[in-house]
Amino acid sequence: MTQKQYRGSIKRRLTLMILLVTLITGTVGYSGFVYWNMKSQYDKTIELSRTVAKVLSQDIAKLILLKKVAVAADITSKLKSFDNIDSMVLYKTDKKAVFQYSKDNKNFEAKPLKNDFERINSIKNNLLKLYVDATYQGTKLGVVELNFKVKTLGDVVKRDIPILISISIILLLLSFALANFFAKRFTKPILKLVSFLSKIDIIDSLKNRAKTNEDNEIGKLYDEINYMLQRIENSQKAEKIAAAAFETRSGMMITDAKERILQVNKAFTKISGYEKEEVIGKTPNVLRSGYQDENFYKEMKEKLNKYNHWSGEIYNKHKDGTIFPEHLTIQAVLDDDLNVIYYVASFIDLTIQKETEAKVEYLKQYDSLTGLANKEMLLNEIQTHLDKKEQFRWGLLLCFDLKDFKMINDAYGYSVGDKVLEVITSKIKKIFSDASIIARIAADEFAVWFPHIHEHKNQASIEAKLLTEFLISTLSEQIKIEDKTINPIIYAGLSIYNKNCNNANKLLKQADTALHQAKKEEKSFSYFDKQAQSMAQNHLDTYSQLIKAIKEKHFKLYYQLQYDDENRVYGAEALIRWIHPEEGMIPPDTFIPTAEKTGLIIPIGSWVIKTACKQLETWQKSKETSNWVIAINISAKQFLEEDFVSVIEKYLKQYNVKSNLLKVELTESILAKSLEEVKDKMLKIKELGVQVSLDDFGTGYSSLQYLRELPLNQIKIDRSFVNNILENKADEAIVKSILLFAEALDLQVVAEGIETKEQYDFLVSLGCKLFQGYYFAKPVKIEEIDSFSK
Repeated sequence: MTQKQYRGSIKRRLTLMILLVTLITGTVGYSGFVYWNMKSQYDKTIELSRTVAKVLSQDIAKLILLKKVAVAADITSKLKSFDNIDSMVLYKTDKKAVFQYSKDNKNFEAKPLKNDFERINSIKNNLLKLYVDATYQGTKLGVVELNFKVKTLGDVVKRDIPILISISIILLLLSFALANFFAKRFTKPILKLVSFLSKIDIIDSLKNRAKTNEDNEIGKLYDEINYMLQRIENSQKAEKIAAAAFETRSGMMITDAKERILQVNKAFTKISGYEKEEVIGKTPNVLRSGYQDENFYKEMKEKLNKYNHWSGEIYNKHKDGTIFPEHLTIQAVLDDDLNVIYYVASFIDLTIQKETEAKVEYLKQYDSLTGLANKEMLLNEIQTHLDKKEQFRWGLLLCFDLKDFKMINDAYGYSVGDKVLEVITSKIKKIFSDASIIARIAADEFAVWFPHIHEHKNQASIEAKLLTEFLISTLSEQIKIEDKTINPIIYAGLSIYNKNCNNANKLLKQADTALHQAKKEEKSFSYFDKQAQSMAQNHLDTYSQLIKAIKEKHFKLYYQLQYDDENRVYGAEALIRWIHPEEGMIPPDTFIPTAEKTGLIIPIGSWVIKTACKQLETWQKSKETSNWVIAINISAKQFLEEDFVSVIEKYLKQYNVKSNLLKVELTESILAKSLEEVKDKMLKIKELGVQVSLDDFGTGYSSLQYLRELPLNQIKIDRSFVNNILENKADEAIVKSILLFAEALDLQVVAEGIETKEQYDFLVSLGCKLFQGYYFAKPVKIEEIDSFSK
């Protein structure tokens, strides 16, 4: 650092100060002396004037009262005895001069006394003029004007100049001597201190301390300097510690109160990718990732302002755009007035920690070999689902394993065994992509969970059986690994459950028990619930018999007539019945679910279409029945078949039927499919002239949106709304709404399930025009319909 040149001098300042003090003191003292001298002279002169007046009082009386002129000589003689009286004038009371005296001026001439003469004494031309009354024995005879010779301020100063010069020289010499003495006395310890501090600056050591014997302000100054050195030394130690702490593995950032970055450490650069020069002067917003919203930062600011501290996890953005997690701590630094002056932020990159935690968490829930959920995750997922009390349908937990898997490991090694498991896993994922969870729960044991398979237990049992058979069939296919061929043998255990199940461990134990039972009995699969197993067996029997029924034509159509509001027949709904050669008539609820699950509904449905068209051909030949419409029920599975429309068209042409006399009834379940696909298929049906009706309206997926968009001719009010319409206001309101909307959309409405005249009359009063139910007719054979029409 450049040394500054100091031109000032304590000695010079002390000399000037002493001289100034001496000068002021001498001037004030001399001025006081002069003032006292002048005042004393004035007071003595006034006293003298009174003395003169008394001395001359008798002579003045003689002169004025007795008019003795000779007395004037006595007065003059007496006045000459006073050296400092210059002149004197005696005025009578009429202010006329009767006597005058002048010591040195022979031409002195008294002037008449003015009426407004001043009694105020004044000095002029070294003369002090005084006016005193001339009295004798208390009687005023006139006024005496006396002029005394006095010394002025200038006379006094002229008189004292030699003395003043002598004193000034002495004081000057004395000031220099005193200044030199005091300068050495005061500057020696100061110069010693300066020399000490200079050495500290040169050798850069703060351990030495300044020493002095002074027991005064200089000594206090030395103590303060030593205390300051101690604080600087401590501060340097703290700075070294802080510098070492600042350069830690944690990213550090210091900002001012306005959040402008002042300093960052090397770890900051390493973690964020930003060099120090790139962020100094900017705000920490440069690191924002956008992962947190503004509310997050608002809450952070509020807590920081309230507690002067914030700590938590945050996601920031690297210079290259990478988002990384960090644990951030912000501490406010306050001044003595508790105002924020700095913010110190430290953060740790949590990327590796998060990855490790994610890996640990993954391994806690997933199998490392197959990537499937493990047993713990399976149980947690099922238990969480059960705890929500949302098990409205029957669910299925399926467990399966490979027979003699240990022999594969022993014969071919664990690497081949692992590859077998990987192949099995790949196949499971492919065929059961809609399963809620697939898990590996033991070495070669797997579980597949379907929380919702059907609302009815018998259908759920059938669905479970079909799924299991499909799984066993797929996984039993030959596996080739390297030059080895493996033929897996699969055993499975099934446990179906409903809302009464509340324990995941118990459910898994049931499925596992069923699996062991299957292995024990050497069956492909086994149910834990024997009733479900019986249902599945019935399904299998039904399936076999359905194939025979189709082949041997055991099916027959029954017809339930439909009426209008004038009690006239306008058509009928064709209802399939299975006439079993041994068991008699089997209702559709018993065999239709199996037919739909197995795909047999397609040939059965085609037979229904063909039979209905053939019946329409017959009815068209009779005048009474020529305009009757036959409604046939179409399953969603058949409706979505590619050739469905062509099948209808085929039979319409084959029997030369008027297409508008055929009506296909679709259940609301079909609306769960793609709306556009359903709409397109309906339009193709209507292009043939065939009517389209939506059955069981209001119980499933339908909505007013569908009514507006779908090309329907008719909707059927479900029997559940008709049953209690006379007692239930809600059902009444729903039916009214359906009728109003249907009228607005120009749709026919059929109310089904009419069982009483009261229901019929009430629905007529609401505006319903078409009806179906036991009140009018039960489903009967065609022969009975033919006899009725005749």
